[in-house]
Amino acid sequence: TGTLSDLSLDIASAHITTFGEKVIDTFYVTDLTGQKIDSPARIATIRNRLMATLEGIVPERGGKSRAAAE
Repeated sequence: TGTLSDLSLDIASAHITTFGEKVIDTFYVTDLTGQKIDSPARIATIRNRLMATLEGIVPERGGKSRAAAE
């Protein structure tokens, strides 16, 4: 949720679904005013930051990235 907060997003709804051994977490997010994110550029930024977070890459100031400490 830290990355979502850094991106100025609110979780409007969260759902967890299981299919046997698989789990799917779905988060519906909005901007801080409760509006849908429509801008393709904003969506790309969100996607890139979330993927970097999942891959363990932590963005630093100045646009550089570093691997997350374990």
